[in-house]
Amino acid sequence: MKKVIFLLFGLMLATSIQAADTIRLNMQAFMDEFPQDSAGKWVNTYSADQTSLDFEEFRFAHMTHALQAQGTDNHGMQYWDGFTLCTNGDDTDYGFAGSSTSWPDHQWGCMAGGGLDSTGALIKGAPYLVAYWGYNYEAEGVHSLQVDWNDGLTHRPLGVWICNHPWAYYGIQHDDGFAHSFADNGAQFNLIIHGMDEEAKEAGMPIVHHLAHFHNDDLEISTQWQWVDLSSLGQVNALYFTMESSDVSGVLGMNTAAFFCLGGMEILEHVDEIPRPSGLVAEPIDENSVQVTWHQVSDAAYYRLYLDSVLVDSTTATSYVFNDLQTYTSYRFFAQAVSAYGESSDWGYVSARTKDLTPPTPPTNVQVTERTMYKIVLSWDAGTDNIAVDKYVVYVNGKRYSRPKYTTVSITGLDPATTYQIDLETLDTSGNASERTAIQASTLSWPTDVNQPDAETSSAIYTITGQPVTTTPVGQVHIVQSGHTTSKQIKQ
Repeated sequence: MKKVIFLLFGLMLATSIQAADTIRLNMQAFMDEFPQDSAGKWVNTYSADQTSLDFEEFRFAHMTHALQAQGTDNHGMQYWDGFTLCTNGDDTDYGFAGSSTSWPDHQWGCMAGGGLDSTGALIKGAPYLVAYWGYNYEAEGVHSLQVDWNDGLTHRPLGVWICNHPWAYYGIQHDDGFAHSFADNGAQFNLIIHGMDEEAKEAGMPIVHHLAHFHNDDLEISTQWQWVDLSSLGQVNALYFTMESSDVSGVLGMNTAAFFCLGGMEILEHVDEIPRPSGLVAEPIDENSVQVTWHQVSDAAYYRLYLDSVLVDSTTATSYVFNDLQTYTSYRFFAQAVSAYGESSDWGYVSARTKDLTPPTPPTNVQVTERTMYKIVLSWDAGTDNIAVDKYVVYVNGKRYSRPKYTTVSITGLDPATTYQIDLETLDTSGNASERTAIQASTLSWPTDVNQPDAETSSAIYTITGQPVTTTPVGQVHIVQSGHTTSKQIKQ
């Protein structure tokens, strides 16, 4: 039964594609509207008045920004994101010295060496779009790399021509001052293409295209235009692009330069179809269940529900609970509207992870492995969890002291001859906390049987046994002699 349903859906999709005319992006026809400078870039790339590039049916987002110098009215630094039109086809490596300082003046190239004509043939000097992902400005319904249809209707995208940009390409080949070269299996740089519905929410499952991928001890990275099939997105109101890289650094995000090139795009003319379910929301209920809800489709007699593309059930309601799922596991959920005549819509899509409600076990066998007058060092046997242990939390006299990743901690800044209450708990990757393990531990007292050094020594440091030393090991008590003054100190 499942195979028959998929076959019928595939036949309907093929029929709609064959019945509709193809609309192709034609940048060459609009070159008079986008004059180029000597560097081969659109002269208005940095103009604040330009918010898009329009090519009849297609509208590509474009934004400019200016950084104002502190205490002045001078907008000394300007930059752009979104799309800009280019023609130079420069594939030169401007980061060969391991620096990115030359790249801002040479952002307009393309590794293929040029754009594409209407037949998909490479032509030096043909226009293409350079895209820069301004990920700092991403928000729901607002995207720096958004593509809208100027007629305001839904269209089914067929595909897009994509090529690597030189800045990203050479940064992956070797360090460029920010990016690191790909040399480990699993390293990847991806372009992600999303569909949007009329509410500017996700429509269809996003499509991932590898711009670079290191696996099987080999780097796969292309210098040619590549066709990316987008037909599985279904009819959408708009597209947008995001990027991801395995080369990241904390809050700064990707180290890999967030550029790619776009050489062409094809969509189908609008065809009236039963709308897909929209507004999908997935809410995890417990460790094994997720509830998915969606908006009513006026033409729908019922809805088919799919889990990771496999048909599981149907319903006439606008919500459904998926059961018997694995704990703390990500799933993709799809809903498809079906009319009374058997017409099927595109798939609405949402993803979610089931909950993990099981706490880990607490640390055991807590031991004091070192102590001084000002420090206590502990170690313990690891806690366990049904998914994975993330870290531990250490409390000293009821106050959180640290969150170590490993099964040891050095507690410093303590008072001599003092007993402390120390509690430890295990945290798992879901944030669940174990019960606490409690111990009491004391710091050392001041030594009383110290052999005093010679009082005539002008300036020296001695161990507590009166032997002179040239270094002061951490955590040890010393006698400091300066002239006729003798004092004790702890080296921390």
